[in-house]
Amino acid sequence: MITVRNHRQSILCKLGVAALFAFAGTLSASDGPLGVKRTTADIMAQQAVTPPRPVRIMPEREGPDRSSLPQNPAAPATSQIPALDASRRQLSRSIGPLSQTASAINFTGATLTDTGAFPPDTMGTVGPSQFVVFVNGRVRTFDKTTGVADGVINVDSDVFFTSVLTPNTPGGINFTSDPQVRYDRLTGRWILIIIDVPSTSNASIGDRANRVLVAVSDAASAGIISGSTVWTFFFMQQDTVGGTPGSTVASTGEFLDYPSLGVDVNALYIGGNMFGAVSGSFTGCSVYVIRKSSVLGAGPLVATAFPGVVVGGGDGPFAPRGVDNFDPSATEGYFVGVSNAAFSRLNMRRIGTPGGAPTISADIPITVATTGLPITVDHLGDTGGTGGNLDGLDDRLFAAHIRNGRLWTAHNIAVLATGVGATAGGTRRDAARWYELVVPPTTGTPTVNQSGTIFDSAATVAAARQYFIPSVMVSGQGHAAFGASTAGTPNRIDAAWTGRLSTDTLGTQSAAVQYTASSTAYNPPSDPGPTRRWGDYSFTSLDPIDDMTMWTIAEFCSSTNNYGVRVLKVLAPLPATPAGGPLPVLITQPATPYAITGTVIAGSGFYDPGTNLAPPALPFSHITASILNTGTSTPSVNMTATVTYLTPTTITLTITTAGAAVGLHDLRITNPDGQFVTVADYISVPSPVDLTGFSAE
Repeated sequence: MITVRNHRQSILCKLGVAALFAFAGTLSASDGPLGVKRTTADIMAQQAVTPPRPVRIMPEREGPDRSSLPQNPAAPATSQIPALDASRRQLSRSIGPLSQTASAINFTGATLTDTGAFPPDTMGTVGPSQFVVFVNGRVRTFDKTTGVADGVINVDSDVFFTSVLTPNTPGGINFTSDPQVRYDRLTGRWILIIIDVPSTSNASIGDRANRVLVAVSDAASAGIISGSTVWTFFFMQQDTVGGTPGSTVASTGEFLDYPSLGVDVNALYIGGNMFGAVSGSFTGCSVYVIRKSSVLGAGPLVATAFPGVVVGGGDGPFAPRGVDNFDPSATEGYFVGVSNAAFSRLNMRRIGTPGGAPTISADIPITVATTGLPITVDHLGDTGGTGGNLDGLDDRLFAAHIRNGRLWTAHNIAVLATGVGATAGGTRRDAARWYELVVPPTTGTPTVNQSGTIFDSAATVAAARQYFIPSVMVSGQGHAAFGASTAGTPNRIDAAWTGRLSTDTLGTQSAAVQYTASSTAYNPPSDPGPTRRWGDYSFTSLDPIDDMTMWTIAEFCSSTNNYGVRVLKVLAPLPATPAGGPLPVLITQPATPYAITGTVIAGSGFYDPGTNLAPPALPFSHITASILNTGTSTPSVNMTATVTYLTPTTITLTITTAGAAVGLHDLRITNPDGQFVTVADYISVPSPVDLTGFSAE
């Protein structure tokens, strides 16, 4: 189901990365079959007659040994950029910019019991009315207003993608792994990808070149998944050069592992680590650009492959992350990853004309503060010694998102007690390092606007809480939320989060808190180690309707020897509190403007997402104002108000007061996320002034 434009990996290995540019723009194409269409109801019916999957440890292919990489000599040895003096480092305050309140949603999306997989590869995202949890062995939908599973989808990931799996060989097995899911707010579609792991036998897991599987919801569903939602399934036979399965074109025989996904207005951006299918040895990294328009209908899928962005031990973006982008006018795409040749450096690649015949730039190196390969994570109750530690993977980036020219991403690294990244030292512990990069359009090298580190400053690693497998998202207000797993020698395994206001000191965030409370040890007999699988992802997403509320999902220990993936809804601050001149505001003249100025309390602010996106995108929620009878929540008779957003502390009001009751009235301002502030006796309607058509700002 694929049209492939592909450069030969073997040619790149011989000619080097420069070959990539010589071939750009001269790629050939061939058409594959159309997509396979299935309804949610059909998939659920298949699940009902499918036996449960056995518990399975997902294969982990070892990447290059990066432990001995040199430090980038230009990297500053600091825990944050811009660097702060010691007294201001690692800003610690109660959660203020964003809030986990009693009204927030906090639920378990899946456990080992219903996934049957080590690890779950934690993934999930929010849509217009649902949260979709997508992990190894389970796709499940939840009502986002209650956090309760809605029963619309609750299937094994193998069942969901069965129509496009690589056909089994006699005695062989095939299953899915490494999920990614996005709600594309530009088209109102859900997009899910995953790889399959085809094998000739149970004894040789993943010994065949594999496919990247893609599922896209239909336009008619408008982002609301139901039993009648029609899904179109495609696959990308990533190892086939210049043709489709069954063609005479030779396969490179590689296995794509650890896929990433970025989505923008033009394309899907998929990166992966490449391994010899039989040998299992690391060969490099490749990236793929799928023309978005080709998967919004019946197909065929159209992809351009750029193998060799990393070749062997050469430089390039290791574990390249496709970058998400909400901008409807975007004209270029991005991949970003850690340097495969040095610590303390990121490498970015630009993708030109991604919706047509894509081209790829050379590596764009970005110097960051010092980093180091993370250590394995000890946890309270671990009976397996170091072999029972959790796998913190390496220093790869876990997700990336660009907004308003700022690219946000995060990874785990080893740091000293000061939060400074290091490659050696007995006090090292794992920490979550995040970045906000300024990305100039078209050309130019990105720069670090700020970066910070979420870490425990305990004197010894044995006393420290560790943070690993982090993700980050930024809201339309410019606030950021971070999610991760956390554990340590004195700590159970939990999910944690923190956040920062757009107005916070650069490079700082509030103190991390756990949003789960594990009380049990994690020593699953089916995964004895060494080391025990954990991760490979977390994800933090933004509500597509209010552009304010963020959701994060991370793994934790849900019960003895059992893991869960936990979802948290993170609320934005309240609206600013309307202030102004002497109160109440006396309305005495028609068409007299009145400025509503807001007082900021604990990060509060007015907000509006702006003009609705063009259909088929769903409309945003918008800021509103209402006039209430004093001391109640009852709207005042014949009084209505419309509000125009100007700044986080300034709005204008237009009030209709014909026939309004004389006296005092309360003013309520409601942000797009439904949170509101009410100021009592804000407006006074006198008598006998005729207020018809009065306009205030």
